[in-house]
This record gives sequence, C-alpha cells and structure tokens, in this order.
Amino acid sequence: MVSFPGDSINENDEEEDPVDEGIVVLGRGPADNVKFEWIISEWTKCSQSCGNGIQGVDNNLCTDSGLNAPSTVRKCGMDECPQWVTSDWSPCMKSKCFALNIAIQRRSVKCMLYNRTVSSSKCNIFEKPMYRQECENRKCAGKWKVGPWSKCEASCGTQGVKYRILQCVWYGTKKPAGMACKDKPRPPVMKSCKGPPCTKGKLSIF
Repeated sequence: MVSFPGDSINENDEEEDPVDEGIVVLGRGPADNVKFEWIISEWTKCSQSCGNGIQGVDNNLCTDSGLNAPSTVRKCGMDECPQWVTSDWSPCMKSKCFALNIAIQRRSVKCMLYNRTVSSSKCNIFEKPMYRQECENRKCAGKWKVGPWSKCEASCGTQGVKYRILQCVWYGTKKPAGMACKDKPRPPVMKSCKGPPCTKGKLSIF
C-alpha cells in the first residue's frame, strides 16, 4: 500500500505520526520499501479502419523508478482502403465542343476495393479526381447546318418561294453554337420556285 504526504494527517499534531508497519509514505521512509509496476489498459480504438492506423494504451508514470516501459503503440487497420480509380481521358479531338476551339474531355472515376467497384461514400470525397476538363480542339468551330427545302408554295404555272431552316452548330457535335457562325458565309434560306405545270381538262363525249 502506498500513501501520499498529507493523507490522514491531523494538521494540529506537531509531532510526526509514526509510520505503521507495511505502509510506505512517499517522501518518507527508505526508498527500498517503494515498489512501482506498469499497469496496462486495453488497446484504444484503432485511429482508422484501414491503411496504417495506430492504437495505444494508457501510461502510468513509472519511468522515474527505472522500469522499462512496455509498448504503448502498435499498428492496426492494415486492411487495404478503397481508392479512387480513373480511366484515361477521352481523346480531345473526339470530345464534345464547349466553346470556340475548346472541347470537354471526360473520364470515369470509380471508388474501388480489391478491383471491385464499391459505394463512392467509402472513398475520401475530398480526394476525388476530376472527371472532366477543358482541352483545345481546333475543330470546335461554328458550322451552318441547313435543313431540307420545303415544298414550293405556288399555283400551277406560277412562280413561288420555298424555304429551309438554318442553324449554327458546333462542328462534330451538331449542338447549338449560338453566335459562333457570325463570321462564316450564311447559306440562303429561301429561293424561288415554279409551281407544277397546269393540265387542260379533257372534253367528255356523250
């Protein structure tokens, strides 16, 4: 049993209390009667469930007594962690146009563990790689897209007009390109046409 100075001591007593046999008061009596030993608790929870985590035990103060401390830290969570795995970027020249001379290339990004796809929530969202990026594609320029001509709106034997739809689209994707064709020659959207030939009615013989 070990007690500390001040334990069970009457402040009004001027004389020191005799030390009971078998009791050692720290700071009083011979040092040979003081014995220290390490007390080891259970391992703490691993700092992470995979990768290289650490776990430890609580540590009592025994170093002053010259005792060698037992190991208080060990490796844990040695299982492989899920990792982000990416495919190659799509070829820029075959990627969809986004703006003048600029395309958007993409790649797949998957959370995988042991070569199997798992839920994205199991990977670190803050380390997720980008799955799309801009790239330079000189083919990304505006191009006029013309529709088929309408039927000629004219009576037989007369002149009329027919129309077609004109749209500015990105080269290769045919997606609307806004004003990207403003510097390109504009194809005509209407032209003259001639109505069908008139046929004379046949006389009926009774």
